[in-house]
Amino acid sequence: METNYFGIDVKSVIDDLICFIHSNRKLIIVVISLIAIASIFLIGDKCSKEVSASTANQKYFVCIDIDEGDTLWSIADMYISEEYSSVDEYVEELKELNHLTSDKIYSGATLVVPYYAP
Repeated sequence: METNYFGIDVKSVIDDLICFIHSNRKLIIVVISLIAIASIFLIGDKCSKEVSASTANQKYFVCIDIDEGDTLWSIADMYISEEYSSVDEYVEELKELNHLTSDKIYSGATLVVPYYAP
């Protein structure tokens, strides 16, 4: 069996590799351990992001009938959640969704109202 390919003595290369592994065993163990630890952190970080994304609330919409005395702010107080930074932000979304140009709403009318739920 020929052990010389393209001018390289394969047996000599294998012997050198085995010698390198034996003489640098501790270094190789440290490098493999570091790679394993880094992989665990990277995989763990990805999994935690997937879990948090999958537990995030979904946005839904419901149609409600406006009652006497309702205002955009009273409706916002009933439906707002932590996804909104303020009641004003929620009221602005209500106005955009319902194509309102003012803050006035009328009893008996219907509004599309956003809300978040799991």
